[in-house]
Parts: sequence; C-alpha cells; structure tokens
Amino acid sequence: MKLLKLHIQDEFRSLHSDFIVDFHNLESRVADLETFQPFCFAGLNGSGKSNVLEALASIFYHLEFCVAKFRPQSFDKYFKRHICTPNSFQLEYLIGKHDDKPYILPNFYRVVISKTNDKQKKEVDNEPKMFIQEYPFQAKNELKEISLVPSKNNNEAAEGKIYLPDLVVGYSSGENEILSLPFIKNRLVNFDKYREDYKGRILFNEPETSLIYIDESMSQAVLLAALIFEDDETLKPLKKELGIVGLQSFTMNLNNQGLAMVDKEVITSKPILEHIRARLEDLKKCATSYYEEQSDMIDGFFGPFSVLSLDFFVDDITKKVFKKHFKTSFELFRFFQVLYELNSNIVSDSIKEDVYNSKGFYTDGKLPIPAPQDTVFHFLDYRILKKVKGYEEPLPLLLREFSDGEHQFLHTIGICLMMKERRSLLLLDEPETHFNPSWRAKFIKILNDSITAGNPKGLTDGDINVHLLKDVIITSHSPFIISDCMPNNVIFFKRNEETQKVDAKSALELDFNTYGTSVEIILNELFEYNQSIGDWSKQELLNIVFDKIRTQNDVLNAKNNLRKLGPSIEKDLVLAKLNRIKPENNA
Repeated sequence: MKLLKLHIQDEFRSLHSDFIVDFHNLESRVADLETFQPFCFAGLNGSGKSNVLEALASIFYHLEFCVAKFRPQSFDKYFKRHICTPNSFQLEYLIGKHDDKPYILPNFYRVVISKTNDKQKKEVDNEPKMFIQEYPFQAKNELKEISLVPSKNNNEAAEGKIYLPDLVVGYSSGENEILSLPFIKNRLVNFDKYREDYKGRILFNEPETSLIYIDESMSQAVLLAALIFEDDETLKPLKKELGIVGLQSFTMNLNNQGLAMVDKEVITSKPILEHIRARLEDLKKCATSYYEEQSDMIDGFFGPFSVLSLDFFVDDITKKVFKKHFKTSFELFRFFQVLYELNSNIVSDSIKEDVYNSKGFYTDGKLPIPAPQDTVFHFLDYRILKKVKGYEEPLPLLLREFSDGEHQFLHTIGICLMMKERRSLLLLDEPETHFNPSWRAKFIKILNDSITAGNPKGLTDGDINVHLLKDVIITSHSPFIISDCMPNNVIFFKRNEETQKVDAKSALELDFNTYGTSVEIILNELFEYNQSIGDWSKQELLNIVFDKIRTQNDVLNAKNNLRKLGPSIEKDLVLAKLNRIKPENNA
C-alpha cells in the first residue's frame, strides 16, 4: 500500500485540529511510488512526529474492528463504531487488488476513508465511511462506497476488509504506550477469538486482524522464521553487519494450561492447546527431539494438562522439514503469534475491560507479567552462531547476549524480510536509537537491500515489486538517516512559537535537499544545532576571555588548556584567533 494523505480534523495528542500530512502525490512520477522511499519524520522531542504514527495505528485498529466478524462482549462494551481516536479524519491511500494480477499501479485502488463529527449538531458522531476509486484516479472515475458493516447473515468480515492493509506493523525502541495500545487490545481480542473458535469447533486459522506489534517476545519469532526460511542472499545484511552465520538451536516450552469455557452458565476447563493439536503435531515433526509429560492437574482447573518441550538442532534437514509443514516464513511467524497471544490466558476479564477502556496511559502496568512457567509458550536456549573477533570459528551465543543495538537491527531487518509480498504499513518509532554511527549511516540502504532481496522471483506474471506493496514511516533524530531520504519524504515537525501548533512540512517545501547532504548541514538547517562538539567541551572554549589575554604567557597558557580537547572546527577557530593576538612584552 501507499499512503497519500492524512487529514486530522480534530485535536489528537499534540496535533492541532486541521493537521495535514501529505505523503505520496498522484501527480508525481510513478517511479516515486515503485521505488524504496521511506518517510522520515524528523524534529525535536515533543514536536508531534510520533503522534502521527499513533494516529495511523489507532485509525486502522478502529477500522479493523468495524469490519470484524468477531468482537468479544467485554470489548464491545467499550468499542463504539461512531467514536474513534482521532474522532474526525480523512485518510487516503493506494492498495493493490486481491485478484492475482501483477502489482503495478493500474491494478491498484485509491481508498478514501472519512470519519467526521457534526459540530453543527451538538457533536453528533458519524461512523467511518470507505470509498474506492479505480485507476487512473481521476475525477471522472466515481468514488464507490464500500460497506464497513459485517453481514448478519453470514460469518464473514465486512466487504471493506478487502481494502484494508494485510499488515500494520508497529515497533518502538522505547516505551510508547500510546502507539502500542491498539496492538495490545488487538492481542486480547485475538485471544478471545481463539477461545470462541475453540468452543464452536471452528477450524483454526491465522488471526483475523492485521495489527502486529513487534516487542521483545514477538521479535524472537520474527528472527526465527527469517533464519529458517530465508536464503543466504536475503540474510546477507545480518551476516555482513552482525556476523550472524545462522541459527544453531532453540527450545520451545508449551504449558497446556486450562482454558475457562462458559456454556449456559456452566464453567469448564479445556486444555488450551487442544484446538491447535494438528499444528503442534507439525512442530513435533520438525523437532530434533521432544518430551511431553502429562499432568495430574494439581490445581484442578487451570492445569497444566500437559507440558511439551521441543528441542531443535537447526541444519539443512531441519529447515527442509519446516518448509514442508509451513509454506512461508510468514505462516510460521503467524503460528508463533497465536502461541504468544495464548499467554493472555492469565489476564482476567476485569483487567481486559480496563485495557479496552484505556486511553493509552499506564496500560502496561495493568497487564500481569507472567513467569516463564506461567506462560503457555516461551523460547529457551535460543542460540545463534556469530562470528566474533579473536575466534576462528563462529560462537554459539544466546540471543539475550546480544547488545541492544544488535537486537534493534535484528528486529527491523526481520520485519522487512518476513512481510515480503504482503500489502503492509510499517510504523517504526525511532528504530535506530541503539545503533552505532556506522549502522545509522547504513540503515536505509540495509532496509532497501533486505526488502529487495525478499522479492519473489520467477513468477508467471513476472517479479513482484514489493516496494509498491508497502510503505515505511520512520521517526528519527539521526541526520544520517535523514541524509539517505529524499527531500519530499523527509517531513520536518516544528511547533510554532506563537500559535503552539505543529507544522509538518517536507524538506522539499522548505527548499532543502536532504538526500546526500552532510550531517553537519542537516543538524544546522533542521535542528538549529550549528556546532560539531558537545556543549560541555565547548564550554572550555567559551571560558577563554580574549580581552584578558595580553602577554605571550597568556597565549601559551590558553593553548596549553586546549590540549585536552580533540580536533574540531571550533577548536581550530579559537586557535586561529589566539594566533592573531599580538602580545605585549612580558617584561
């Protein structure tokens, strides 16, 4: 998919009413849509750039549950189709058709979603409406309204589900509860959907909704799926930058807890994993060894009924067996996603209601954090072969031994590899905060290389251009990342000192070409930071009072004090000024 425009018509967080972000322009070159051109939101802290990611996540969350065929009662108590956050907006994007045709622009729809509240009628809220338009997206091609309401006569999602992205992926390097909240709610709904399908004996399938949040636990599944399914060419960035040779081994523990079922006011307990027994048998076939121990149900209700431990030593045969039972890396990841979501079994109905009713603050504190033995699913002894300086052979390191920067690198690259030909939107909130300067300088190129390497090739309709299928939005303070983004795709956020409203303008609008521009110039032009050293060391230079330097000894003493400072433009300027001083006689 490709975002075109977001117009927020009421206040949302720090964004004022009538806030607009223009993404892609339909009048621009087709190449701009078909090549890798991520959006980079730049600006000072608190300027509102992350709020746009939060708004997009919230909007797609709301739309997903407008079209959804299933919503649990505790969720429906707080979900109102006519009330959204933000509550008045217009969103436009392009999305490919689901008809097996090549992914080229003529086979895309323009989608317009409008949600308004009528201020002339005492804040009467309206439900969101969806309209689609055929290529070439001109005024003569009418907008056709698409239903966002599921039919009562069948168990299917509303027609509008077809025109929503397949995936909306959220990732934040820090604790951004407002961004993660829609995804957390989505996980809890997925858990209740699993329970209802189990109860109704409905065949297991992947989660119905598109939202996926990549936290520390989920990133393990992303990485595992990539390392098992992808080839050496695709995984080249991981080997080149991190020295990762491959996956050596891992263990999975599954506690078959009791799942509470209510039927005609009678509460029973069923083994939670029984509903996906066939898929677990597939995992057993992929395992090097496994051990399943039946339990005597000590606590009588919550179990576990049994404990299953699977050990995997990963070689070419292991990968071949995985590919036999799981068609793609994404299919394997989606199964792990289901297993992770079953860990919500410990979340009580009252806590769920608190989360469903939450507006985004202190949500994490409401959710219990289980010990490993209290989870349905967790990984153990996750070992990766990594080249380490000083050792001839790669070392098997536990994943937890990797640095924060290496984890961030694995998260973002793994996400790109996993999604491949899915129509998707990536919302990456400061994904490079733990990177060293070299990785920050390479980040955009590595993303491009990873996505391009995952292109499905040799298909009957030609190679799929995966760049056309997805949009990437990155918030960042890094001038290195800004320097690798085109000026029409760098959106700079700045709060107006008089109105306190947030202005979001592209670098192109600001008449500033970011692409290939040095980091010093970017810092000066966009962040108004016109020095190349830190303030603490710069104070050493400011402490020099030139009016008091009169003798040769004064000059020498000043220069000696500067020796503690490393080379910089600022230091050179001060030294040049000292050299121009004509000292008085020391006599």
